[in-house]
Amino acid sequence: MNSNKTPFATKVLDCFFLLRIALLAPVWTILLVGWIARDGRPLQTLWSVSAACPLGGPKCIWLALLGFSLIVAWIYVVNQIADIESDRINHKLFLLPHGYISIRLAWVLATACAASGLAISFAFDGAMTVLFVLSLALGYCYNLPPFQWKNKAWEGVLANFTGHGILTFLVGWHAGDFVAGQTAAPLVRGFLSALSPSMAIAAVFLATTIPDAEGDKLTNKKTVCIRYGAKKTAFAAALCCTAALLASPLMYHNFWVMAAPSAMSLAVFIALAVSADSRTAFHAFKWPVFLLTALVVVFVPPYGLLIFITFFGSRMYYGWRFKIEYPTFKTK
Repeated sequence: MNSNKTPFATKVLDCFFLLRIALLAPVWTILLVGWIARDGRPLQTLWSVSAACPLGGPKCIWLALLGFSLIVAWIYVVNQIADIESDRINHKLFLLPHGYISIRLAWVLATACAASGLAISFAFDGAMTVLFVLSLALGYCYNLPPFQWKNKAWEGVLANFTGHGILTFLVGWHAGDFVAGQTAAPLVRGFLSALSPSMAIAAVFLATTIPDAEGDKLTNKKTVCIRYGAKKTAFAAALCCTAALLASPLMYHNFWVMAAPSAMSLAVFIALAVSADSRTAFHAFKWPVFLLTALVVVFVPPYGLLIFITFFGSRMYYGWRFKIEYPTFKTK
């Protein structure tokens, strides 16, 4: 495709969705779980949080969510740059593999996202900036040489456990320290509280490697599924889901937000361990995220509107631009 002939408005939309907006939703959910675990008031919603961040204006949690979303967007864009060939083979993420957006422009967008996200972290304190910088560093190690942990077995699992799990959770947790009347919670409690959602992230990530195995083999990736096979990968995912359930009582507050979806998701992961097929794997990495997101919306009603706009906005864009139904809960 000749991207030079693309209308400006279409190019802007392409750049916006290159950030993988639909995949930011699971990150938002874990970040908000961190805030919920930090806040001890039952079913407290963000509607009544009156304290503003040090810069004034937006509520702390929303500003943290915006800033961290930009950091994750950098990771997602860099991941697509690094995965052009495997994405082409797996018939997904068309924007870079099919030339709708140039590699040069993708790097410009990624750099702008990283710089903007770091700038927002300065509205908090040094600890928040450290969490943002660690996420950027982990994203670099995950995607780029000489590390490229995404192409390796347990390095990839550990990176998702740490990045999408612990660090994302701690951003939401630490944002709670800026709410009026709150005192800084012990950091060790934050790490303990992060174990359950981080194990859930590991379970979901392991499930995603099963349907992607064919394309990953052709690009010389050594994911857990390729290295150990679908059966062992599915079993490991079920173990991680079990660990998420067992670790949920360690959460500082509102442990049932993780306990309930982990318990319900365990049946799907057990089914995956038995069948180890791609169809069940799709259920294993889609429905648990949906269940957890639904419970988070109970605590944070405005988040439901954000999810609604993100889901159907993405549907409209991908349907119009590529004639595909995405995002979707349907299996391939």
